[in-house]
Amino acid sequence: MADGLFMPDGTFQPFSAADLSTELATRQNAGVFFGELDGWLNTLPDPDPVLRKRGDEADVLRELSADDQVTTAMLSRKNRVLNCPHLSFRAGAPEGETPTPEAEELHRRFMRDLERANLRTVITGMLDAPFYGFTPLELVWRFDGDWWHIVDIVPKPYHWFRFDSRNNPVFVGEYGLFCADPRPLPAGKFVFVTHHATYDNPYGLRLLSRCLWPVSFKRGGLTFYARFVERHGMPWVVGEAPAQAKEPEKRDMARGLSRMVQDAVAVIPHGANVKLESAGQTQGALHEDFLARQDRAISKVLMGQTLTIETDGKNSLAATEAHKSVADDLADADKAMVTDAWNEIAWLYAQVNAGPGVLAPLAEYDEPEDLNVQADLGKKIREMGAKFTREYFTGRFGLKPEEFTLEDEATPEGNANFAAPAGGKKTTAERAQDRLDAAIVKMLPAALKSSRAFVTQVENEIRAAKSYEELEEALAALLSPSMTMDALESFLARAMTAAAGYGAASVQAEGEEDGENLR
Repeated sequence: MADGLFMPDGTFQPFSAADLSTELATRQNAGVFFGELDGWLNTLPDPDPVLRKRGDEADVLRELSADDQVTTAMLSRKNRVLNCPHLSFRAGAPEGETPTPEAEELHRRFMRDLERANLRTVITGMLDAPFYGFTPLELVWRFDGDWWHIVDIVPKPYHWFRFDSRNNPVFVGEYGLFCADPRPLPAGKFVFVTHHATYDNPYGLRLLSRCLWPVSFKRGGLTFYARFVERHGMPWVVGEAPAQAKEPEKRDMARGLSRMVQDAVAVIPHGANVKLESAGQTQGALHEDFLARQDRAISKVLMGQTLTIETDGKNSLAATEAHKSVADDLADADKAMVTDAWNEIAWLYAQVNAGPGVLAPLAEYDEPEDLNVQADLGKKIREMGAKFTREYFTGRFGLKPEEFTLEDEATPEGNANFAAPAGGKKTTAERAQDRLDAAIVKMLPAALKSSRAFVTQVENEIRAAKSYEELEEALAALLSPSMTMDALESFLARAMTAAAGYGAASVQAEGEEDGENLR
């Protein structure tokens, strides 16, 4: 075992195992002595600069979450994960290896225990972590014979928990920072879902606190906007008194105009003039733009963008797609956070019941492949000259063998209508019919091959045609709704060739039959 390092200058620097195995950069060594207080204030203060200035962060965050734009953004972000049905659990095993029987049994029991839990409620609680920094999940266990079962998984209020000087979570209840006796948490009892937690900030990054100023400005703007509407929503009454009017006459006229605003009736002196003037609309537009700006700021903080939950009709498709890409990235990050939490729960379950020798079940979001992407890739490969097997289509696209045929196949597999009769030698006419069937099936698009009735209809048009021109018109009318112009032209050319071959074969068959009848 090495007991030192060779430095770049060639010197040997020894080290001790005690130094390497001991944490050096701690709060205690850095001069932060929270532990000396032993109880009161024995927890780390929340480093969030916004909430530290406002006092009780629980009340502040509750008020922020009541804003309409905040609520919409939170629900939209959560629903992108909640509505994804592809969360699954599998038995733990090294990459490329088969799970052991013990791992399979552990996975089976774990899934049976999860049937009792409301998974949607649990995942909803997990998804609160980006907004509140972290979410505590309490595991309720029950020992039954030789097995520890998970009875329930309950998301608990985040503000009931704080962190001590060693970043260990402790239970403080409603007293929060002023709890005189923080309670350490039992091992295996809680799982904490955190959002960008660090050593310096174990409370995590709270996105809601970043919405404090936009929400505050928005509420202030709404107050001013309400005053503006109240003041300028009705037109102003402007009275023009005669030039010789005295001050008492002007006051009487003002009182009359004041009553006019309420009762729509006024008596004014002779020679006076009254007109109504509306307030300009630019002031109101400024208020609306100010409020919209705060809503956009909230959406950027909580969703990373704006266009997925709000639109003004002025944005291009490219901008919308770019914003959707940002929302997809956040959804992927939230899914990773959820799977990490489930994997920690599964790890505790494995440690309690099976020990370290059995791998815990693994959670994952198994997103299905985009078939359009696979189809485009297959098309490009086909254009390069590659040929596909039936296994390619059944494995990649989930098709059943009887649902399709390959171009190189003379007859579709599994279709009794195209199969040769069992036993006996085919006549010349039957062989001609088989060649015609194969030619038609080979030329038709895949979507039309499975329909025997459609193939029969094409055959009838070929037999009934008395000339190439008549055949061309009949097939064009029959196939134009289902084929492109280029494909139609190619099919018509090949169909006429097949018809000629069928006609020649039919004449030969008739000659052979006539010869046999004369014998």
